[in-house]
Amino acid sequence: MNFKMKDEDNMTVEELMLYHSMPTKNDTMTVYSQNAPMNHKMSDTAKKQYELLLDVIDLCAIYY
Repeated sequence: MNFKMKDEDNMTVEELMLYHSMPTKNDTMTVYSQNAPMNHKMSDTAKKQYELLLDVIDLCAIYY
């Protein structure tokens, strides 16, 4: 493809020096709700799995 730039499309040296690119996609957002019945109790296995999931999320936050 061949693009022609107009003079008003050109950036000055100062604009180039101060240029910061913008991310091309939005950050990921986590949405959750607490919809368990009021008298619900988690099993020990579910508690361990939930804690493991939170640990994985923490590790992802560190590396990303």
